[in-house]
Amino acid sequence: MVLAAVTAFAVLGILICRTGSRKRQAQADGHLRRADTRDTKPGSETPLQAPDRIDELHESVSWLPDAIIILDTRMHLNWANGTAQKWFGINPSRHTHIDFCSITNDSQMSEFISSRNMDDPLDLPAPALPETTIRLRILPYKNDQYLLQARDVTWIKALEKIRRDFVANASHELSTPVSVLYGYLEMMLQDKKNGISEEWKRAIRQMHEQTAQIKRIVEDMMILSRLEDPETTEEHETFELGSLIDSVFENARALSGNKAHRVRTTTDKEFHLTGNRKEIESLVLNLVSNAVRYTPERGQITISWQVTPTGGRLSVQDTGIGIEKDEIPRLTERFYRTDTARSRATGGTGLGLAIVNHIVNRHQATLHIKSKPGKGSKFSVTFPSSRVVPAKPQTSLVLG
Repeated sequence: MVLAAVTAFAVLGILICRTGSRKRQAQADGHLRRADTRDTKPGSETPLQAPDRIDELHESVSWLPDAIIILDTRMHLNWANGTAQKWFGINPSRHTHIDFCSITNDSQMSEFISSRNMDDPLDLPAPALPETTIRLRILPYKNDQYLLQARDVTWIKALEKIRRDFVANASHELSTPVSVLYGYLEMMLQDKKNGISEEWKRAIRQMHEQTAQIKRIVEDMMILSRLEDPETTEEHETFELGSLIDSVFENARALSGNKAHRVRTTTDKEFHLTGNRKEIESLVLNLVSNAVRYTPERGQITISWQVTPTGGRLSVQDTGIGIEKDEIPRLTERFYRTDTARSRATGGTGLGLAIVNHIVNRHQATLHIKSKPGKGSKFSVTFPSSRVVPAKPQTSLVLG
């Protein structure tokens, strides 16, 4: 209870701070937009060269908690606010117009800046303050320049660690007693000569089913905690994904049971995949289990592995009940269910797609979900071409 209370207050504090930060950020963005939209006559000084505009820019962002850095087209330093100077060890008198990557001397940051990745942020320790964790973004700026923004996420990372540790410890502590309880209940159901009345057998059967559900949730929580642990080593190997899909195909037919789903596979066995085999198997099983769970009787489920110009695509498609468009972004959240009653009745834990999403990220892949209510869903995982390997040396790789 104490841990929960501390965590709740910490989260509330961060939310309040972030709300205030967003307001200050919006005010500063307004100043920046006004500064950028002023007319600049041909041959006149650029906004960053003009003293009055440098002063206005400095006034706009100097009091923000974020670090702001302006780089030219060659990624040389043009300007940095006080926070940036503190976090990155910048000395304006010595470092202005110097290659920014040589100032920080951080290979991970250099690779991020050189890639000019505008979509995904980078979390890393501040070069001059290693105890501070920052989230770095790179954005396009006026006159072919770039703006680097860094935000302190140390407390967010600390809260994430508290959550990870809690989930890991709770799942491990629950694992043994739940397994013992499940085993005894199963033994009582299987013993035909135990003298238990039919009335009590019905109660024991219900307890056994609910204990099995708890057992599945605990097992999935343990998988999630392992995937989230930054110290978990990635044991990668090159394996035939087609044969793995064939084994999952048999599991899908067994899961289908009386529903008599039509399950078929389409695999390109000329190309293998490099990755963690156990994790990829868990990924496919979770996607197939979802398809079986939400597809009506005699519906069709298709598992495919195909090589495309952008990499290898693994997909699971069904003719199930489908998903509303506004629910798709939340599908990978923990314990999120589009149909709670159906999910619990069919043994779902609400953690399957969260596990899938973590495995996808660990393999530098992307997850795409297409669905239409009443028509079905298609979950596709695209692996980068670097993870797709020809099965035979003479096989021509279409990826180039």
